[in-house]
Amino acid sequence: MFLVTGATGFLGQNIINEIGKKGKGIRILTTDPEKAKRMYPKYEVVRGDVTDPKSLEGIGKDVDTIIHLAGLVSYTKPREELFRVNVEGTRNILEACSPNAKKIMFSSSVSVYGEVKGVAKEDYKGKPKTPYGESKKEAERLIRNSGLESVIFRIAPVYGKGSPYWLKNLGLLEKGFPVPKTTNLTHVAHILNVVQAFRLGLKPGSKAQGTYNIADSKPVKFVEFAETLIRLLGNEPKTMPMWLVRSLAKMKGMSNYLDTLIMNRNYSISRATRELDYKPRTDFKEELKRMVDWYIKEKSGQTVKKG
Repeated sequence: MFLVTGATGFLGQNIINEIGKKGKGIRILTTDPEKAKRMYPKYEVVRGDVTDPKSLEGIGKDVDTIIHLAGLVSYTKPREELFRVNVEGTRNILEACSPNAKKIMFSSSVSVYGEVKGVAKEDYKGKPKTPYGESKKEAERLIRNSGLESVIFRIAPVYGKGSPYWLKNLGLLEKGFPVPKTTNLTHVAHILNVVQAFRLGLKPGSKAQGTYNIADSKPVKFVEFAETLIRLLGNEPKTMPMWLVRSLAKMKGMSNYLDTLIMNRNYSISRATRELDYKPRTDFKEELKRMVDWYIKEKSGQTVKKG
């Protein structure tokens, strides 16, 4: 039996179809059972909250594998809230599924590395730059010390059609927020590549064990990335010196958000390639266009609903 948390989120919606092909029972833990039942009428749906241990009583019966996707992704929420969901929530899931569970697959984040100098392999001695990254790093520690067989995917920022993370980013770029002049790289992961990683990790006979970086095949220059998105949005990019963009971000209370967005990102996927046969397969520019087209359609639909 699989226990899946975070099944109704963007990542969960894309991954659960793969899990469903494994021929095992699936139990979905959710705070919104009505929504989950509409989305997944074939699976068992259980009401529960990872932050409330009492609501988790009995969820671990006959569960042998945990797919832990639930979490709070934010660069502005208080540290206490991030740790309550991402750390204590993970602890609660581990305890609720003991002693039956034998394995856990966890969606962590490259945020555990912070700013990258050079290329970050899984043993890179980085330091999280945000409370979000700190919370993911601590959740990883709990999992490694749990005694369960574990597969931890450190996932680069996920993009693709339907990604709520990019609604805010694309909105800012569309409004004309300037692109800072920087030589930094950015490294992202298309949702289909993330799904591929989970599929390989669950493949019968898979020897997946430990921690893996999951990202597209290579990073791109941040400036080129942002300018491509702006042009796809139908605008001409405005590039400004870094100090000026930082000043504008500070006035808008977005300094931390900007720093996180533009920090240098370059992750080695060689371990996943070697041990899992992970092969990123997406046309980067085409997928950016698909995402922008979705954003424009989504925004238009929201305008109609409001109007």
